[in-house]
Amino acid sequence: MSRSKCLSEEDMLRILENSDEEENFMQGIEPAVEDADEDDLLDTPLLPFEENVFTIRQFIENTYPGNISIGNSTDFSEINSYSIQPPEMSVQRSVSPTPAQILPTTWQNNIRHLPREEFTGYANGKRHVRLFSENADLWTIFSHIYNEDVNQLMVEETNRYGSQMRMNRNNKPSSRINRWKPVTSEEIRKFVGIYLLTGLLNFPSIESYWKNDPLYYHPLLHDMKMSYNRFTLILRCWHFSNNEDHNVDDRLYKIQPLINKLINNSRNIYTPGETIAVDESMVGFRGRLSFRTYNPQKAHKYGIKIYKLCCSNGFTWSYSIYDGRSHQMPGLDKPGTVVVSLAELLLDEGRILIADNYYTSIPLARYLKERKTDFCGTVPKARRELPPQVIQQKLQKGQIAAQQNECVTVLKWHNKRDVLTLSTCHTHEMQMSQGFRPVLKPKMVLTYNEGKKGTDIADQLASYNSPVRKSCIWYKKIAADLLATCVVNAIVIYNQLHPSNEKITLLQGNECIIKN
Repeated sequence: MSRSKCLSEEDMLRILENSDEEENFMQGIEPAVEDADEDDLLDTPLLPFEENVFTIRQFIENTYPGNISIGNSTDFSEINSYSIQPPEMSVQRSVSPTPAQILPTTWQNNIRHLPREEFTGYANGKRHVRLFSENADLWTIFSHIYNEDVNQLMVEETNRYGSQMRMNRNNKPSSRINRWKPVTSEEIRKFVGIYLLTGLLNFPSIESYWKNDPLYYHPLLHDMKMSYNRFTLILRCWHFSNNEDHNVDDRLYKIQPLINKLINNSRNIYTPGETIAVDESMVGFRGRLSFRTYNPQKAHKYGIKIYKLCCSNGFTWSYSIYDGRSHQMPGLDKPGTVVVSLAELLLDEGRILIADNYYTSIPLARYLKERKTDFCGTVPKARRELPPQVIQQKLQKGQIAAQQNECVTVLKWHNKRDVLTLSTCHTHEMQMSQGFRPVLKPKMVLTYNEGKKGTDIADQLASYNSPVRKSCIWYKKIAADLLATCVVNAIVIYNQLHPSNEKITLLQGNECIIKN
């Protein structure tokens, strides 16, 4: 076994004389053999400089005499906080600061008032609800979201895909696809109505809706003049994009045209108010898909993640699918980038944005404040740049701890457990909650609860009366979720235009749309 080579004093002097930097000090020394025996290592003589081992303090004092003042601490992690003035050198270098050298955020115990941004979302003649009079019915509102452009998209792409499947040489002579005929605009509307009806009437199979058995017989389905074979054939060919003309890098090309049309139509008839919220939902899917996700906290643990921006009344204004490949804005993390992309058209108008601890971060709050948008949300205690005194503070029930830095307030409140929140427009002010048992809570928490319920309402209502079957392909499940979202949006607008005694429920809204 080879031994480590020892250097003579002459070799050491020659290395030191030829060295220009401290980093080259050890380059002339042959590295030790990693697999050397223990006896060999014990018998190895000490190198000349090993006889004079000294501490980091001694090294700095000997190297820069009189140019540094160090306290009694010997913790190496504290060296970066001291100012070292090296002697003059012939060559000057500029070194980028490391994260440890960046000064930490200064948090103050003195909580000052943070004013809200002035809301200008309804300036320049904008209205909360556009295009409708106060006596508009639900079908009129829904027909502006699901309009003729959306219907024509389904007709064209369904016919194209049906023709492509019919031309497939692998089809058997008895295959049902050989009887394919192009659909018309009226037929695709009838198909969508029946498809929504299958969500209201929960039968064990699609075939059961056309049975003459008294257990399943429904006169409406038999009077629509669409047979079971024709319905299942349209459902099989139901399509929203051209498979032969698409971007190969776009994983969402099968559904993105439908998303764009329906969401843009929703935006054209409604302007969100001061409070908006961002959250994610899950469309259940257990098949093979490159961007399928797993979230144990959702009702559908496996599925497709949907990012939504909703108003406090449950209106969905932005809708985006996570495809497994997300970009990142400079200075923000990926969840923060999602928030900005969803709310981009609503920034700079004085709104307040609500988000949960998956999205909340101090850089996001500061970015939104620069865009004249306030922020309020829960935040995990492991997030960077948070004040350690607030995070580590032990609280009893009802107590709070808060600190502030410029435009950001971080507050911890203990009720049944610790709740950590962040806001750019709140202080540590307390307020009684509404309800059967009022509780004294921070106003920041009350604002979060009030704004966050919009996304919960939208997800809850859209999940009711779903026509989706387990065997359905992924993009058709997204299409069904989009249709349910459009129904909820139409009901939200209808209820806002009408007084409380004329408001309708989700079931009544589905019945009205299906009948039309």
